[in-house]
Amino acid sequence: MFKILHTSDWHLGRTTWGHTRHPDHEAVLAEIIAIATAEQPDLILISGDLFDQQRPPVQAMKLATEVLRALAVIAPVMVISGNHDSPLLLDWLNDLLRHGDRIHIIADPDAVRAGTIHRIAAAGGGRIHVAALPFITANRLVNVHHDPAERRKAYAEHIGDLQHALLRRLHEDFDPATDVSVFTAHQYLAGSIPARTENPNHTCDFYATDPQHIPAVDYAAFGHIHKPQDLPGSRVTGAYAGSPIQLDFGEVGEDKSIVIAELQPGAPTRIRRVPLHAGRRLEKPTGTLEELTAVAATITDQIVRIAVNTPSHDANLSRRIRELFPHATIVDIDENADDRKLELITSQTPPGGEPDNLTMFSTYLAQHGTRTAPAEHVVDLFSTLLHHAGDEQPPALDAETLLADDLSSFALPADEEPAA
Repeated sequence: MFKILHTSDWHLGRTTWGHTRHPDHEAVLAEIIAIATAEQPDLILISGDLFDQQRPPVQAMKLATEVLRALAVIAPVMVISGNHDSPLLLDWLNDLLRHGDRIHIIADPDAVRAGTIHRIAAAGGGRIHVAALPFITANRLVNVHHDPAERRKAYAEHIGDLQHALLRRLHEDFDPATDVSVFTAHQYLAGSIPARTENPNHTCDFYATDPQHIPAVDYAAFGHIHKPQDLPGSRVTGAYAGSPIQLDFGEVGEDKSIVIAELQPGAPTRIRRVPLHAGRRLEKPTGTLEELTAVAATITDQIVRIAVNTPSHDANLSRRIRELFPHATIVDIDENADDRKLELITSQTPPGGEPDNLTMFSTYLAQHGTRTAPAEHVVDLFSTLLHHAGDEQPPALDAETLLADDLSSFALPADEEPAA
């Protein structure tokens, strides 16, 4: 039997609302190393997005090299590039970490046309044949396919062709009695469920690939989708490993894990998920001050966005919330004051007619509210300004008159005015 540990989408160097996730990554990657030590897999797969950005901070690169070296002591490690990774940087990292056959980083999508196949001998005999397909942007397909006629195909068709070509190469020198096959890719499969924290440009319909095009292998290890899940459809046994920590608030409530796939020649593959517990979780507590006080004990060191329902604007709200959650990392406090939103009134716009500007602005305030001023005051001011929009001189506003009166009390006497 062959055992594969599959993880993905580390996004080292990530910040969440301006707060570094480096301590969370340190903790969860130490947990993954401990799981690998206990499981003793024959291969460790990281299916893309090792880093969160093309130019990751030095701190993130240092952590990546330390963890990859630690994992390589346990089993051979294979990494493919994702849409967040720089292929050039990963190529450099591959040269830096190259240590016999223990670390393989497949980054260059232009090399896929020639076939990217690795055959890894297992300790108990037999081999793991791995076909690797790093993320390929639409513009890179121009380089992958030199035939102009091929360039007119849809993205999913291009990827399907590449996958079938890899499958043909994968079965070269393959012994079904002793060997197993694996396909690893960083793709958005139609039917999968995104966490909506992925790059939306690369999880749109244009980039959706066909699950029916996945090569017929013993295990398909996918990255790109942060929500852990089995691959859509039942044609091939495989999984999205998901991100090891909650990366942003679209992942609130998700339990993170790594995948252990157990492969045996001629037998169905078994997969199981090993939960990950390290790293701060993200929470979005919402309610009145009284309701938030009731759940305050459940919020310790989490990273939180807090929505507070109040009857009116509270100038001391931020201080009160921070006293209520002293150990949490608070990235945002959103005050939902009742008097900051208009009550939505049924529009008087006649059927087929266009709503006027005041109606549209009132509808907006009913949905989004204001920051601090009561919504009724804001809509009254808007109505006044709208009425005088065509005047040569701006109208006299009550608010400006009151402000001028307040400031006049601070005016210096004439003989005390500063010199020009």
